Amino acid sequence: MRDLQQLAVLDPARGREPSPVEWTRSEAFVERVMAGQATGESTRRPVRRRLVAALVAAAAAGAVAVVAVPALLPGTAEDAVAAWTPAPGSLTGEQVLPQARICAGNDVGGSSPSVDPADVLLAEQRGLATLLIMRKSGGVIVECMSAGSGDDLLASMGLADGPLPALPTGTVDLQTMSSVGSGDAIWSNIVGLVCPGVTGVDVRLDSGRVFQASVKSGWWAAWWPGPEGGEVDRLTVTVHTATGSTSYRPSELA
Repeated sequence: MRDLQQLAVLDPARGREPSPVEWTRSEAFVERVMAGQATGESTRRPVRRRLVAALVAAAAAGAVAVVAVPALLPGTAEDAVAAWTPAPGSLTGEQVLPQARICAGNDVGGSSPSVDPADVLLAEQRGLATLLIMRKSGGVIVECMSAGSGDDLLASMGLADGPLPALPTGTVDLQTMSSVGSGDAIWSNIVGLVCPGVTGVDVRLDSGRVFQASVKSGWWAAWWPGPEGGEVDRLTVTVHTATGSTSYRPSELA
């Protein structure tokens, strides 16, 4: 016991109380794990070799990556990754209603009986995949990524439940970052809040690849083929404003 007490003094998070958003995400994660144990899950699941790395990377950046990956038909994730484009196409809530209904109906953040186009806060298209951020009927904000018309849900995660933090003008933060899959089907995503004054957000991987994030309704988001979202500070986020551009490592956006 004395050893534990001595070690507690060295804990860098000693005395820190998790924020309401962190508590919400943690509780949602536990609920999803318990639900999976209670109902049993299909054995046709994609390999999530980097999911632990994703959680480590997000924790280092001050964000919590909670990813629910459903069973997929073989080749679905590979096809979505192969068709990826660096520049996203912006979509309206009306255009992604089929995908939004699938997202609303899953258990992440609670199931919503109905969906309105206004519930969709951000939606983008890259090749075959649609990424959207939406508010469910209970007020929880979630992200979903799907292929095709939305029947093939690649992943879903809870983002926020309750008041969102206020950011200084011209800045963004990091809410979650993760990577999922393996081989030709591995992909990463990154999501955060954005305040007024930001005109655009780019992501630059350490390999040199640069691509645009989508920015809308106070959120920014992007996904890409590769493992960098599950590794600490393997990319740079560049925030553009009317007065210039500033680049950050994910760990600086906590």
